[in-house]
Amino acid sequence: MAAESEQPEVPDEMSPEEARQYLIRFLGRQDLDEHEEIYEELATE
Repeated sequence: MAAESEQPEVPDEMSPEEARQYLIRFLGRQDLDEHEEIYEELATE
């Protein structure tokens, strides 16, 4: 699990929908970074 300091700061001017999409992209990138080896193995099977 990510430490508090790794959580993104969502800009205040974002709408709730924009903030939701921003956080989804952030978490997706974080997951890819943390599990890169697993995804690479799955891609070659």
